[in-house]
Amino acid sequence: MKKKHLVASALALGIIGGAVAVPNAIFADSDAVTSSANTSTYGTKDELKTPGNHDIGLFRTKDLFNVNLDGKSPLTEFSIDPGYGHVKIRVRNNTKATLTFTLKHVDSGKDYFTKYVGAGDTFNWYSTDGFSSGLRSGKYEIQWRAGGAYVDASAWAISATNPDEL
Repeated sequence: MKKKHLVASALALGIIGGAVAVPNAIFADSDAVTSSANTSTYGTKDELKTPGNHDIGLFRTKDLFNVNLDGKSPLTEFSIDPGYGHVKIRVRNNTKATLTFTLKHVDSGKDYFTKYVGAGDTFNWYSTDGFSSGLRSGKYEIQWRAGGAYVDASAWAISATNPDEL
C-alpha cells in the first residue's frame, strides 16, 4: 500500500510541478508502474523545447528592441528576419514635448512612416496599419526627436510570423 501512495504522490507532484522531473528511483521496485521519458516542456519567448532539446516552435515572435531613449536625437537600429514582418512598436513618451519618430528601411533607404506621440502619452503601432503583408526583412532604424528638446522615452518592438501573434 505504501508503494501506491508513494507513486501517487510522485505523480501528483509531477502534474502540479509541470517541469519537475520525477526520479526513476521512485519507480524502481514497483511492477505496476513503468518509467517513461520525461515529456515536460519549457520555453522562452522565442522557442519551446523538451528536455531532449527538441524545438517544437510554439512561439513565433522575436524581440526587436527594448530601449530607454535619451538625448537630442537618439537612433534605434534593429533587423527584421525573413518571415517575421508583422511588427508591433510601443512607445512611452516621458518628454514634455511631442515625440516624433521615423521608421526607415536602411537596406533600401525607404522611409516607411513618421509618427507622433504627445507629451506623456503612450502609443502602439501595428504593421497591419498600412502594411497588411508586413514589413520587408532587413535592417531598420528609428530616428527619435522632440522638436529640439531632450528626448526622454522608452520603446520596445516585437516581430511575428502572423499579425494575430502580436
